[in-house]
Amino acid sequence: MYVLGMRLTRDKEAFEGAEHTLRNARKLQRSGSRPPTRWTRLTTRVTTTKVAGMPVWTAVSRRRKPVARVIYVHGGGYVHPLTADYWRLVRALAETPAEVIVPDYPLAPDATVDDVLPKLLQVVASSSDADLPTILMGDSAGGALVIAMALRLRDQEAAPPAGVVALSPWLDATLRDEEVPDLEATDPMLAESGLRAAGRLWSGRHQPSAPLVSPVNADLDDLPPLDIYIGDRDILRPAVNTLAQRAEDEHVDISVHEVTAMFHVWMTRAIPEGRRTRRQLAQLVVRRAT
Repeated sequence: MYVLGMRLTRDKEAFEGAEHTLRNARKLQRSGSRPPTRWTRLTTRVTTTKVAGMPVWTAVSRRRKPVARVIYVHGGGYVHPLTADYWRLVRALAETPAEVIVPDYPLAPDATVDDVLPKLLQVVASSSDADLPTILMGDSAGGALVIAMALRLRDQEAAPPAGVVALSPWLDATLRDEEVPDLEATDPMLAESGLRAAGRLWSGRHQPSAPLVSPVNADLDDLPPLDIYIGDRDILRPAVNTLAQRAEDEHVDISVHEVTAMFHVWMTRAIPEGRRTRRQLAQLVVRRAT
């Protein structure tokens, strides 16, 4: 029923066609990211700072001391700002209890991966606290970004995060897998043409297949434990399968949680499956933190 509603409201149109995708993105960007909702501010303690010129929100439980820090990088195809749905997931993570840090990073076409990745790494550095293990978590484009952050931290020989959690991650900006066209027919949210255009804008001077843009092509050695959540109706699933096979062949610590009949980023939605996955994510944060 929820998927039918998404089809009726034409959610998928946001990424249909390169020109339409950019035009729609510009409209959303003019409105800006949705700040913490009223319910989020009532149920958690929210503070706002700036890091590397970006607004950064931090939410923590009002009742319990955090046992972990989650740096959450939102999705949106690198072109859409943060929406109200994300705060539902942030609240669940804050009650883990965790300190949840949400950067409002610049978007394409005005920014590229070379502009934004250093800013996100500054968020990691500014949040360093030996008493709280850090987990990088993100969805869709943000799921690719948190893996790119872990890759860069590894290459810089910086302290690794306790874990990386990628939710419906966009691991291949080229969407080259032959399964993608067939899956698009069942995916109620994503369309190939607009996504590919957004990936090209985000890549900047890189090819869209470059590992920092398409982590499916990255060297996976010495990465922290990686957990991936994906729905079987998501056109991004084939790249997850490819990465998982590579990781298994290279003996990398990876766990893929595939959920039947689920669509892109369902864990942010007000549906039973979303609530169930949010509980699982809270439990995962505790496991990775201990």
